[in-house]
Amino acid sequence: MNKMNPDERRGYLAGIVTGMAQARWIADRPDNTGSACINDWYFRGDGTAQAKVDAWFERQLDKPAGALMFVLIKKECGW
Repeated sequence: MNKMNPDERRGYLAGIVTGMAQARWIADRPDNTGSACINDWYFRGDGTAQAKVDAWFERQLDKPAGALMFVLIKKECGW
């Protein structure tokens, strides 16, 4: 991720978030509360999610992006 430009990074992270929301929906169906929480937190928020993600990634440069996003999503929306 360190070699990506900001647009590539946003797209990559959006893919991770979308995949985790889909996995949450599959695990919880027919209840979509968890997947809606994930999508709302990342995509429809006031920008604080992206700032939180950026700060988290800066402190964890050697960790995989999916694992880092899982920790943030679990904190925000449970799992």
